Amino acid sequence: MTELCILFADVADSTALFDQYGDDVARGLIADTLNALLEDVHHCRGHLVKTIGDEIMCTFSQVDAAIDAAILMQNRLVNRPKESHQPEIHIRIGLHCGEVIIEEDDVFGDAVNVAARMTSFAKKHQIITNQTTFKRAKTGELPMFRSLGAVDIKGKAKAIEVVEILWQQDKSKLTRVTSTLDIKLPFEQADLRMNLNGKQYRMNHNNPHLTIGRADDCDIQVKLLRTSRYHGEFDFKGGNFKYTDNSTNGSWVQQKNTTPVRIHRDSFVLQGEGWIAFGQMDFTDQHKLLHYKVTK
Repeated sequence: MTELCILFADVADSTALFDQYGDDVARGLIADTLNALLEDVHHCRGHLVKTIGDEIMCTFSQVDAAIDAAILMQNRLVNRPKESHQPEIHIRIGLHCGEVIIEEDDVFGDAVNVAARMTSFAKKHQIITNQTTFKRAKTGELPMFRSLGAVDIKGKAKAIEVVEILWQQDKSKLTRVTSTLDIKLPFEQADLRMNLNGKQYRMNHNNPHLTIGRADDCDIQVKLLRTSRYHGEFDFKGGNFKYTDNSTNGSWVQQKNTTPVRIHRDSFVLQGEGWIAFGQMDFTDQHKLLHYKVTK
């Protein structure tokens, strides 16, 4: 396995180009654009893996080089001379750093899939990566950026914090720019403490999933007759703690100072402090209740 930074640069709204100018002209415009972008890739010591329709897939040995190339590419298209007979072409870029498998002239692996997912989040003019990748850049050379929040990625147990790299010189129209001195995720500080019949349990981004029920292999065991063997589960995703009921008889969630809510084969976001009853709505016996408290 080799660690590389994978970058995809994709021509935005290419379907409209084909529709407006026809196949031959659109293909020529896209090919010319991608060839021009490769100059920036090579300038930053990157390597072209392949061209896939209207996008290029490239690799870099360093995150900083990939970010530099992405910024050069966006500036190239924005600053090139405008010709009245040709349409403006815009690109969207996604990148991610991780271990890959190299076979002949191609690159495979989870890092490639995540990089492609970052590209799918990008709009035209955007450069999208994630916190894990961005933290590998040299601290003294970090470009401006902003957090776009946490998203779920297929195959990933934890949500990934998406980051937009701000390459534009005029940033007056952008909002909520995160300080480059603080890349730590706000949701990494979230914590869920639970207590059931004297036993303590804790969830956070390092321990994002717990099961509850009568079965011996559940993380939290509830020995009540009306409780299902696999009654429910707790998950931490996107900065929120969620309880999902999978049971026959349902669960009741009472957040502090609120009326109990029945959850049956459904999910509920836990906030603040509260209690959960399993199998029947009985909030009189504290030994049968799970007490929880969320802190962020």
